[in-house]
Amino acid sequence: MSDHIPSSKLDAIFKPSSIAVVGASTRPGTVGNDIFRNLLFNEFHGSVYPINPKANNVLGVHCYPDLLNVPGAVDLAVVIVPAAGILDVVDQAIAKQVQALVVISAGFKEIGAKGAELEKQLQQKVRAAGIPLIGPNCLGVINTDPAVRMNAAFGRKMPGPGNLAFLSQSGALCTSVLDYAEERHMGFSKFISFGNKADVNEIDLLEYLANDPTTDVIAMYLEDISDGRRFIETVRKIFWETHKPMLCLKSGRTPEGAKAVSSHTGSLAGSDSVYDALLVQSGVQRVDTIAELFDSAALYCTQPLPRGGRVSNITNAGGPAIITTNRALPLGLTHPEPHTETH
Repeated sequence: MSDHIPSSKLDAIFKPSSIAVVGASTRPGTVGNDIFRNLLFNEFHGSVYPINPKANNVLGVHCYPDLLNVPGAVDLAVVIVPAAGILDVVDQAIAKQVQALVVISAGFKEIGAKGAELEKQLQQKVRAAGIPLIGPNCLGVINTDPAVRMNAAFGRKMPGPGNLAFLSQSGALCTSVLDYAEERHMGFSKFISFGNKADVNEIDLLEYLANDPTTDVIAMYLEDISDGRRFIETVRKIFWETHKPMLCLKSGRTPEGAKAVSSHTGSLAGSDSVYDALLVQSGVQRVDTIAELFDSAALYCTQPLPRGGRVSNITNAGGPAIITTNRALPLGLTHPEPHTETH
């Protein structure tokens, strides 16, 4: 079970005034170059500092050897250095009074016991310092709000603004989702890859999105759930108090899938029937494919929630009407008799 992280602390991740990219690179096509480029050329409304002891500048911006040499305050540090150097960077961040961290680097619990021990040390450091951390082993974070315009991720695309928030344990899936959403002309309010969730987890993010005025619908890809009881309490509160629909693509339906989950982000995937029941009790709609996720999300993003379970069926043939009725009734939907004036 993770420590509860106040939503106010996550503002430094989603609405920073200054960002340092630790591991910014001069080499095109590298993660350190892509992230700095995305921040610089997508009109981020704040200061951006490249950190690289071996470079004078990155994309024409003066480079600093470490966080401690940055002349101004740093709200968010995005870290892309080898896993072995992460703890040193965190020590610098603590000394610099950095408000939040996004660790892109891999090489933690997903690779085995040695990486798990390093991740445990990382977790202990940031929690002792009270610095919220996204990751490690993630793609990054995007906020499309015109007042922020932050693309702190290494995907090639900056999505357009929208009222759908997407959060995912898988970074690779995020790149596919960005492509898929672009084809469907869908935008996002927040786009979050949180990887191994050593600190900030899906429940912390859901609590933040519940109070986010730019988010009306929440979609997520999960490989495991950090705390079942807290998850249920959180999403029930979100649905009943904010009326924001939530969709979940949960991996690991089969034993083989659960094994793949463990090797991916080091998550412990339990019985799928338990997760199924947990999601049903929580009021989260479970989907099986990316296509289904975005079909449902598109509907919720553009249409008001129905007030009840009554539906009407308008068709030019009897067969489709029968199929629709047979499908609707097991879902708890009813076909009330139309008023006389409707005929």
